[in-house]
Amino acid sequence: MATVTCTPAAPIAVVSACRIDVADADANDASNWDPDEYPSMPQLTYYLEATASGEDALRSHVFAPNGGAHQWNNLIFPAAGSWTVALRDASDDSSVASVGVTVS
Repeated sequence: MATVTCTPAAPIAVVSACRIDVADADANDASNWDPDEYPSMPQLTYYLEATASGEDALRSHVFAPNGGAHQWNNLIFPAAGSWTVALRDASDDSSVASVGVTVS
């Protein structure tokens, strides 16, 4: 199961540069395995999205996890509040994992 974490865990708006870490994200779609194709399983791609009520969403670049992991460096939250950082499947925008971040 994929996980998302924020370091520091309690950032300060406009001041703290955060690192968002993804761990254990699936790199390939095993449900679409086809031995006649190369690669035999399609690659999965994701993006990270930070949202808070009344604020513009912050969105990372699209990426494929390396060994299930990825980092989004130097994220600066523009306002205090309760933010949710979600790992989203780039193919359908569904949420795979998320973490709540309280920004002061």
